[in-house]
Amino acid sequence: MSKQSLFTSGKLRWIIIALVLFSAIGVYVWNKQQQASTGQDQGLVGFKIAGVAVGNPDKLEKTLRTGGPLGYAIHLGTFQQELRDAGFRFDGIVGFPRTAASLLGMMSGQAELATTGDSPAVLSRARGDKHRVLFVTSPHMIESSFWVVGRKGGPKRLEDLSGQRVGLLFGSTFDYAFQTAAQGLQLQEIKYSQLPGSAALPALQNNQLDAYVTSASIGKLWVDQHGLTLIGKLGDVPSSGKIVSVITAREDFLAANPKFAAAFWRGIKTGIEAIQGDPEAYYQWIADSTGYTLENARTTTGINYEDRPISEEGVEALKKLLEFRLQSQVAQSNFSVDDWVLRQ
Repeated sequence: MSKQSLFTSGKLRWIIIALVLFSAIGVYVWNKQQQASTGQDQGLVGFKIAGVAVGNPDKLEKTLRTGGPLGYAIHLGTFQQELRDAGFRFDGIVGFPRTAASLLGMMSGQAELATTGDSPAVLSRARGDKHRVLFVTSPHMIESSFWVVGRKGGPKRLEDLSGQRVGLLFGSTFDYAFQTAAQGLQLQEIKYSQLPGSAALPALQNNQLDAYVTSASIGKLWVDQHGLTLIGKLGDVPSSGKIVSVITAREDFLAANPKFAAAFWRGIKTGIEAIQGDPEAYYQWIADSTGYTLENARTTTGINYEDRPISEEGVEALKKLLEFRLQSQVAQSNFSVDDWVLRQ
C-alpha cells in the first residue's frame, strides 16, 4: 500500500471517529434537552382547544389557528407562558370544519375548551352539554358585522331580498343575525339554502344563488376579487341580533382545575394588551396567517376588546339569542345564561 493510500486511509479513519463522537455528543445533548423539557412538563395539566381552520378561501393552503386575542397571544407565546406559570400546559389547537363540530369535539373529550360563535355554543348548552363560558366579547367584535353578498346583476339592497334565494349555515351565528334582520325588514318568502362558503361562491357566480351571508373578511374578498355585490351589512340593521364570540370549557375540567379560569384570562389578556399596544402588528399577523390583504384585515377586524373576561353587554346578547332560538323552537331547552357564564 502506498504512503498516500496509508495517509488517506488514516485520515478517513479519523474522520469517521470524529463523526461518531459528534453524533454521540449530539444524541447526548438532545437527550438532555428532552429530559429537561420532560422535567419542565412534569406536574403540568395539559389542555387542548377545539377551533376552526381559518384561511383565505382562494388559497389552497389554510393555516390552522384561532383568531382574536387568544390566537394572537398563542402566536406571541405569551399565552403559553402565562398558563405554564400557573401549572398548565397548552397542547395545541384541535381543528374542526365548523364551530358546532368544535363543541362536539370538546364534549367527546378531544379537547378541554372550544372557541366558537355564540349560536352554536347556546344550542350546545340548550341540548344539555356541560360546559361553562370563560370568555365573552362585546357585541360586533367578530370581524366587524356580517356581510350579505350577492350575485352580479342581482339584488342591490337588503330590502330587495324578499322572494330571493339566500344561502347560509342553519343554526349558525350567521343564520341568527340574518333571521333577526329579516324580521325587522319584514322580508317575505325567502328561499333558504344550507351552503358552506366553498359552495356558495360558485353558486353566486353561476346565478344559482341570489345572496349569501358570510364574514366581513370573506365578503370583502369576494367583492374585491370576484366582482360580486355587497348587498348590505347586518350590523347596520337595527333589528339584527347582536353577535358575540365565546370560549367555553368542559365543566369536569374546570371542577378538577379551579385555578384554570383565572389563568386562562391572564393568558388572553396578554393578547388584548398586545393588540391595543400595536394594532398594525396584529393586522399584519392576520394578513400573514390568512392570506387576506392588509387592507382587508384593517377594515374587517375589531380590536376594541374589554378589559375583563365576561362582557356584560355580551351576556345580554346571549340572553336575547337564547330567547330567539326558543321562540323559533331551535333550542331544545331553556337555561340560565347567568349561571352558564363564569364570572371572576
